[in-house]
Amino acid sequence: MRVGKCFLGLAACLYAVAADAERVPMKLWYDEPAKVWMTSALPVGNGGIGAMFFGGVAKEQLQFNDKTLWAGSTTRRGAYQNMGDLFFEFDTPETCTNYRRELSLDDAIGRVSYTIDGVDYLREYFASNPDSVIVVRLTTPGHKGKLNFSLRMQDGRQGMTRVDGHTMTIKGTLDLLSYEAQALLQADGGMVETKSDRLEVKGADAVTVVLTGATNFDLASPTYTRGDADEIHRRVSARMDKAVRKSYKKLKAAHLADYQPLFARVELDLDAEQPDYTTDVLVREHKDNAYLDMLYFQYGRYLMLGSSRGGQLPSNLQGLWNNVNNPAWECDYHSNINVQMNYWPAEVTNLSECYAPFITYVSTEALKDGGAWQQVARKENCRGWAVHTQNNIFGYTDWLINRPANAWYCTHLWQHYAYTLDKEYLRDTAWPVMKVTCQYWFDRLKENAEGRLVAPNEWSPEHGPWEDGVAYAQQLVYALFEETLAAADVLAVDDAFVSELKEKFSRLDNGLHIGSWGQIKEWTIQEDKQGDHQRHLSHLMALYPCDQISYLKDKRYAEAAKVALDSRGDGATGWSRAWKVACWARLWDGERAYRLLKQAQNITDVTVVSMDDNAGGVYENLFCAHPSFQIDGNFGATAGIAEMMLQNTVKGVHLLPALPSAWDDGHFKGLKAKGGFTFDVTWKDGKMVEGRVYSAAGQECRMYLPDAKLVEVKKSKGGKVAFTQEPDGAVVFPTSAGKSYRLRFE
Repeated sequence: MRVGKCFLGLAACLYAVAADAERVPMKLWYDEPAKVWMTSALPVGNGGIGAMFFGGVAKEQLQFNDKTLWAGSTTRRGAYQNMGDLFFEFDTPETCTNYRRELSLDDAIGRVSYTIDGVDYLREYFASNPDSVIVVRLTTPGHKGKLNFSLRMQDGRQGMTRVDGHTMTIKGTLDLLSYEAQALLQADGGMVETKSDRLEVKGADAVTVVLTGATNFDLASPTYTRGDADEIHRRVSARMDKAVRKSYKKLKAAHLADYQPLFARVELDLDAEQPDYTTDVLVREHKDNAYLDMLYFQYGRYLMLGSSRGGQLPSNLQGLWNNVNNPAWECDYHSNINVQMNYWPAEVTNLSECYAPFITYVSTEALKDGGAWQQVARKENCRGWAVHTQNNIFGYTDWLINRPANAWYCTHLWQHYAYTLDKEYLRDTAWPVMKVTCQYWFDRLKENAEGRLVAPNEWSPEHGPWEDGVAYAQQLVYALFEETLAAADVLAVDDAFVSELKEKFSRLDNGLHIGSWGQIKEWTIQEDKQGDHQRHLSHLMALYPCDQISYLKDKRYAEAAKVALDSRGDGATGWSRAWKVACWARLWDGERAYRLLKQAQNITDVTVVSMDDNAGGVYENLFCAHPSFQIDGNFGATAGIAEMMLQNTVKGVHLLPALPSAWDDGHFKGLKAKGGFTFDVTWKDGKMVEGRVYSAAGQECRMYLPDAKLVEVKKSKGGKVAFTQEPDGAVVFPTSAGKSYRLRFE
């Protein structure tokens, strides 16, 4: 399945500035070990496998996952599983000095360091994408022969651990899948003794532990599996053999060469330095420190790189990190906000590659002949496909049909094209899915009393009655039809399907109706309740993430959206607050967006499922708390902050559309806009001073600058470029593909 990737190589070179000495370090750090997995352990991941480390002194736990390890099947929901744990037990006391546990987002390496009896101990942890392994390195800098510990591997279920030489293996079978994980220990100096259930290290100078695992999951297979336990063993063993032939230095170098250029594409500097107090103190006592906003923004990008690179599955409700076999909501793919929010920051924060697993998942399942998603549509006598709200990885879908989700998923397929302009991707991957999704709605829509086409018997997640023509469904189907027509125009498709699409789009109710108290109406029949604080904002799809509502399109609807959003209040769960940040940014209210961001950063230690407004926020490890942990809120907050910095509008790219007074000085680098543009902007006292735009595709650059005056555009080598101020307020100038332009404002 082809996913757009044009323009990324050059853009990566231009924006990879990891070596920039002025860049503020992005680190989470603590002065004690983690006590609770959900609230304080720290994550590493390579997009498919990942781990959480606690940083214990006398005993360390490394819990690990493979994103494809699920119980369940095509007929049973099941749940995402904990793959297992590594336990290190050291021959040292628990008491130490100079303790530090940290996670560097800049290099995706976790570290633990401390001193005992004059000996410094250091551990490093990372998950390598190029080598498909997790690596732990233990050293005692300046000392030799001081590492004494045992290593034990434990299956996440009731499986047995096999110890053979310096390799430990767990393997097993679930309802449908088989799995295997291996951990191999290499010691520099000293001795390694093999016991029945563990390895014992005595007097080593340094130790490297390499961990990897896999299942036989295959999304494209009719059975969702490919290969048996022997094939998994060969694959895992080959991966391990290749990795351990490299030295630790080479493994680390390959990891950094792969990760750093991706992460370093984007920088957000809000004129704040890294504080000298720990991250838990930062959140608890110094929440107004802008470094927290910088860190939280970049943490979302780090988690995306850690949970959505390669493979066939998108990030789930917890990305890929999970330590139990009965996680909340099974750690599934919820189709009414959660999996979509996971990908809101992918394009704008310059991680287009991370979209690939989501696009592969949707396009494969939607087009699978006779697959579960198509069967949902056939039961309604419709072509195309549809899903329910809860979904596992085997096509199984249940709990309340969520028909408009197919349109919502397609908006993501279109967004990927809108940013990359990859026409081949649009033709081969996105268009077939968008077309059959439109056909589903051709068969489903009905004419109302006013002669408009409406979606019958729909809901507004997750509350209220089921009615014809609710805003949630209408706004999403409108976006689907509009974007599919745009795709047809790009691909020069003009056939019977497009003619029918144009006709139905002309009669489609757009879901924008103003109610009795000035709000965007949620339902057509039931009266909206003013002051309803339901966490979902489903009737405001047209505001965000879609774009039918804008002050630049029709002020009446923007004001009505503001009334509806205000009625929802500023409370709710972690992900809901993140959604509200983006919505208020779309309404150009930076102060309200910032206030909600601060509320989204409320510290909490509630780890059980709760809908209490006071329970949501973040944990000390900056995981978003619904509660419990849901990663969508992390991604949603990153997208919301980006929305405060840059927006795509009908008049052009709007820079700093919702800048709060708390961020009076700063700069960002590397945020993307539609049309293949990447922007850098510097501002002082809330006003833009200078910027740069890189044009990947050579499109005409259009900017909407109501609060700034552009006075000069220069090519990267100094030549001036003429620009025009159009009657609608847009500033326009030509660009060439692969070129950068410097901007000066006053």
